[in-house]
Amino acid sequence: MESFRQKIQSIAPLLDAGFEKLADILHIKHFKRGDVLLKEGEICKRIYFIYQGGLRDFLFKNSKELNVNFHFEGEVVSDFESFRDETPATFNIVALEKGTVYYITKKDATTFFIGDSSMHFLLFRFFQQLYFREENHSNSFKVMSAEERYLYLIKNKPDFLQRIPLMHLASYLGVSRETLNRIRKKLN
Repeated sequence: MESFRQKIQSIAPLLDAGFEKLADILHIKHFKRGDVLLKEGEICKRIYFIYQGGLRDFLFKNSKELNVNFHFEGEVVSDFESFRDETPATFNIVALEKGTVYYITKKDATTFFIGDSSMHFLLFRFFQQLYFREENHSNSFKVMSAEERYLYLIKNKPDFLQRIPLMHLASYLGVSRETLNRIRKKLN
C-alpha cells in the first residue's frame, strides 16, 4: 500500500484522510502470466494499480496482435474511455508475467471522486500525465524511424528490453520481428 501512496503523492498531494478513504475502496487481485484482466469488446469496470508484475494492452487488427502499451510496477491501467462511457473496450489487458494489482470499481470510483475537490485535482494531474505519455509515444511514430524508437527504448525504458518478449516489442515499435532482429544486429 505504501508504493501506491507514493505514486498518488507523486501525482498530487493527498491528505491522510483522503488516502484512507481511497484505501478503503481498493480491492486486490493476484494474476498469473496470460490472465486476461479486460477483453476487447467488454465494458471496462475497473482501474488497476500495478503493485507487482507487468501487463500489456493490445488489440487485433487484420488478425494480428498490435501491442498498444506495456505497464509495470507503480503504473495505473484501464481502458479509460470504456470505463467512463461504458462502451466496449477497444483493447485487451493481459498479464505479461505473474503479479498483483490493486483496483477500484466503477461504482466505487464514481461515488468516491465526485464529492471531493482534492480528488478532482488528483484526477486532473493523473490524466494530464497520461496524455503527455501517450502523446510522446504517438509522436515517436511521426518523427522517429524504427531504429530511433528502439534506441529511445534502450536509453529511456531498458526494463522493456528485459521484460517484454521480442514479438510483442516489435509490434509495439511498429515493425516485424525480423525487422527488429535486423535493427538489433546492426546496433550490436
